[in-house]
Amino acid sequence: MSGDYDRIRTGIELMTAYVSGNDLLAAYVAERRRDDPSASDVLMDGAAALCALLLRKIARETGRTEHEILQELARGTHRHEQQFGD
Repeated sequence: MSGDYDRIRTGIELMTAYVSGNDLLAAYVAERRRDDPSASDVLMDGAAALCALLLRKIARETGRTEHEILQELARGTHRHEQQFGD
């Protein structure tokens, strides 16, 4: 369980830096890479663990499957890109 906790904590740290802006995200990633050259793998794993946890939580709360939620997110992102060209 400690492994999952550490992975999710890393994901929370990464996403906190992400939502705080590009400068903070870049500084956070650079600092992690200085401490550990394989930090990119650790950060991606943490982000994936956090996403999986959130996806399971949403699925339980909505009564929908994780797959259905992912499909809806993909469709919504595609519509947004078509509409706004992001």
